[in-house]
Amino acid sequence: MTFLFPLHPRFVHFPIALSLTGVALIILGLLLKRERWIEYGRFSLVLGWLGVLVASLTGLIDGARAPDSPAVQTVLNQHITVGVSLLVVFGFALYLPLRNRGLWNQASEPAPRQTSAFQQSHAIRPPRSLRTRRASRNQRALFMALLVIGAGLILLEGWLGGRLVYSLGVGVAAH
Repeated sequence: MTFLFPLHPRFVHFPIALSLTGVALIILGLLLKRERWIEYGRFSLVLGWLGVLVASLTGLIDGARAPDSPAVQTVLNQHITVGVSLLVVFGFALYLPLRNRGLWNQASEPAPRQTSAFQQSHAIRPPRSLRTRRASRNQRALFMALLVIGAGLILLEGWLGGRLVYSLGVGVAAH
């Protein structure tokens, strides 16, 4: 069974690629008003977040097998902290549009229709919680900031993982 270990390196590449692609597509889709790009970005980001979850779990399994040297443990703890932060930041970025769908589909939102007071009072509307509200500037800024912070955390996470492998030799078989 030792041929399966280390597990973590087998699971990190797709979450990195999917998450960064998702962030790029969502930001470009919002800026260029391309609904389809936002849709593809959202799908990539969800798959990337699920991949980060799997990579984190396999990382915890492999982390138990890491050497006990202080240098390795320091970088490993930083790597774990950034991984958990990544789950929280992207999780929150995926949650925000569920609370306000205007964050996703504001790119091509039509102008509101003019209606009379009678039409407004007698209209059948979905509950307030299910309506698409136009995202405020602050909500949009928070959403974009979370995406950019998440992309930065992915780069930091990859650098820390590379440091563990290439500088400290974690998970590398001695020849």
